[in-house]
Amino acid sequence: MLSDNCYAVVMAGGGGSRLWPLSSRDRPKQFLKLFGGRSLIELTVDKLRGTVSEDRIIIMTSAAYRAIAEETLPQIPAENFVFEPCLRDTASAIGLAATVLKTRCSAATMIMLTADQMIEPAEEFNTTIAHAAAFLERHPDRLVAFGVEAASPSTLVGWQKLGETVDFPSCEVRKITAFTEKPELQLARQYMEGGGYCWNSGQFAWKAETILTEIDTHLPEATELLARIGRAWNTSAREQILADLYPQMPQGSIDYRVMQKTHNACSILLPCRWEDMGTHAALASRIGEQRGENLVTGRTSVPGKRNIVLANTDQQVVVAADDLIVVITEETVFVGDRNTDMKTLVQKTQMGEYES
Repeated sequence: MLSDNCYAVVMAGGGGSRLWPLSSRDRPKQFLKLFGGRSLIELTVDKLRGTVSEDRIIIMTSAAYRAIAEETLPQIPAENFVFEPCLRDTASAIGLAATVLKTRCSAATMIMLTADQMIEPAEEFNTTIAHAAAFLERHPDRLVAFGVEAASPSTLVGWQKLGETVDFPSCEVRKITAFTEKPELQLARQYMEGGGYCWNSGQFAWKAETILTEIDTHLPEATELLARIGRAWNTSAREQILADLYPQMPQGSIDYRVMQKTHNACSILLPCRWEDMGTHAALASRIGEQRGENLVTGRTSVPGKRNIVLANTDQQVVVAADDLIVVITEETVFVGDRNTDMKTLVQKTQMGEYES
């Protein structure tokens, strides 16, 4: 078990638009029970068992998901749910989490996890985060970004350029000399071929005080807002202050707004299988059945080739074409391919731009 000043913060506020229409605004991907009756957020919390106690697991999610989050994770204390009144992306969400934790423990260490990734085995993962927590006690001014060995020139992940080794006896720690979030394909190929790079897993560890200092440096407009929220957190004014001030927080991800700019980042490699469940293809590779050249779920007949068919419906689904992604729910039918820009499609669909 990690020390009492270590907290796991599970980020679960996104709408999961890349998995639409399985994932929706009412029930985003992190709460879908697609994995043997378990959801991604449940699996994320499960893997911490024996390493971080439930009273030190913080769930960061949207106020819109309050009911489903509390229903899904009844073992998490009510005070450990932090509900964002609106989405401002991960930099502001992490700033809020750090502010809240500092009201509990001035020396808090934050293990930052996302609720949409599969990291196995849990034992190796927990050993690695324990190393990170110990490293931060020696080097509290550092930011740890957990790396993953690159398997392809992916443009969907961040890349870490690894520098010199930092003195630490328990595991290898490397300085990050450059951090590039979602590079163009040509650049990703250079990283892959040149060596000295790894993928960024999207999981981090740092001291709450340190990340707030970094946010103050790179997003100074957030500092006073977070300070005011922190002062009100343990008072009856909390909800009103949060509702008034949080919408004024800057937008942007922690990757772009802090990690690409800081000089204090270090990498610890996760010796684990790592999968981002952010696309239909990734989800199908985990829960789908290989039938011929197709990956399918549900009542399907697919004479076509190289298709991904996710049928979450009682209807029979037949796909007699090639190279498609087909997703069927009781309310929606989606037909696209691997190049479909899902975020833009969902945004425009919700705005009614494609209605006849």
